[in-house]
Amino acid sequence: MVTGNDYTLISNKEFREFFPAFVEHLKRHDAQLIVEDVEIAEEELYEYLLAKDQKTYDEYQENGYAANERGEGCFVLLARRIDRLEYNVEVTTKIEDDVEEAIDPYSSVLLLRNTWSYTLILPAVIEDSEYCQRIYDTAVEMLR
Repeated sequence: MVTGNDYTLISNKEFREFFPAFVEHLKRHDAQLIVEDVEIAEEELYEYLLAKDQKTYDEYQENGYAANERGEGCFVLLARRIDRLEYNVEVTTKIEDDVEEAIDPYSSVLLLRNTWSYTLILPAVIEDSEYCQRIYDTAVEMLR
């Protein structure tokens, strides 16, 4: 069982387009990045364990899934295709063509089809770890 801090992003960007770009961008900061495929039985469901380097991976093998004193550690990316997704949301901000607009809050229903759910399971909360914040920000940027 994986423990950690979950951050879910919903996107229409296909996994095969997103994941190579995500890994490539992470390698710019962590050249020794380790990417381990975790076997999944279902189609269009992916799980990867990632570590910034061999030392981090060895610490994971020895101590399990946890952050070190710098807020670094192994993390997991889960990705799965969702045919139909429905959210009841309160809209407070609208972003359209890279223009962000604050609006009076209102309730809405968001209906999505053929989309992807990406969940990052990070070893620390992003507010407490520059490393985890960078991973989260990279995922968001790659999914835009």
